[in-house]
Amino acid sequence: MKHAMRCLAAISALLLTWGCKAAPHAGERAGASAEPPPRAAPAGEAHAGHDAGQDAGAGPPAGYAAFKLSSDKARAVGLQTAHVEQRDFTRAVRTVGAVVLDETRTSHVHSKVRGWIESVSADFVGKRVRRGAPLCSIYSQEVYAAELEFLSVLEQSTPRAPLTGAFADAERRAQSQLLGAARRRLQLWDVPKAELVRLERSREARRTFTLAAPRAGVILAKQSLAGMFIEPSVELYVISDVEKLWVLADIYDTDVPFVRIGEEAKLTIGGSSEERKTTVAFIPPTIEERTRTLKVRFEVDNKDGRLRPGAFATVEMNLPMGRSLAVPENAVIHAGTRKLAFVVTGDRIEPREIVLGAVVGGFYRVERGLSEHDQVAVNAQFLIDSESRLRATSSPGGAHAGH
Repeated sequence: MKHAMRCLAAISALLLTWGCKAAPHAGERAGASAEPPPRAAPAGEAHAGHDAGQDAGAGPPAGYAAFKLSSDKARAVGLQTAHVEQRDFTRAVRTVGAVVLDETRTSHVHSKVRGWIESVSADFVGKRVRRGAPLCSIYSQEVYAAELEFLSVLEQSTPRAPLTGAFADAERRAQSQLLGAARRRLQLWDVPKAELVRLERSREARRTFTLAAPRAGVILAKQSLAGMFIEPSVELYVISDVEKLWVLADIYDTDVPFVRIGEEAKLTIGGSSEERKTTVAFIPPTIEERTRTLKVRFEVDNKDGRLRPGAFATVEMNLPMGRSLAVPENAVIHAGTRKLAFVVTGDRIEPREIVLGAVVGGFYRVERGLSEHDQVAVNAQFLIDSESRLRATSSPGGAHAGH
């Protein structure tokens, strides 16, 4: 406690001595005083690199004043400066995600008719099936009746004697249309093409028909059981080609503006230390309100079969943010809602209100208020800030009384 009080007393004494030396005698100006208002710059004359919001000749922010500080005093307070310069900003993002199925390579298999499962060919989860392979056989009264109808039309369309007469062509067209309609009806119920060929050759209806796999892949879910009654709403199988998978990663809304399709990323999947390189494949149009994140999609190859849907993934990206003016983070003073920096030009110290973007790697992006090659104070800001405020409050315009 005594040490803290001694430090405060020493700082107060230094400021008091500094202020007294800066105060001029009546009728004369002091050597270390607030700067007079700078002359108005001619039209078109401005500091190179300034944004439109920080014109040359603009005065200091309200409550602050520019002042001069001799080199001896600068050394005494340990003043150090850094240049404002152009930098390439890169935002490092590390987030988590999950391995999921590729929806474009996944099929949910339903029967399109009501009926009963007679037998099951694809009988366990994890089994690989080829496109068109039998999954199960189904007895359906509707399909069986449609097959009998198809055979009846087929019999009528095959006359025992050649058609003759004026209406022969019209009759043949009508029979062909009826046969085509009966065939399409069975096709719409997913009766395999091979079954239709068998019907036409054998002219014999079969009690059951085979439900075939719509794609090649792995059976990931199965509900079909022999003897089970089914209807179109019952999902019998989920089949997916797992040689390609998706990774959905959570990107927070603050990082979303810098994510672009095609940006490279490194993925580390749970249970494996191997890094996989990929790119952003899709950016959804909406942000989840509850988590304030976006589910960004990456595509990964899985021909070796080592990845499993549901596994966790770590995603790392370096997002380029473009080239911009940069100021060190420790040069910025946060004064309520304002952000300030002190520009040092020789022995003159000028407070500037600045507008900043994101902070990356210890540097702020400068939107307005500073120019390239400006020198800004990076330490001793407490003393500089106090002196600038003192000069601003001692008299209007930042000068002592009597100036």
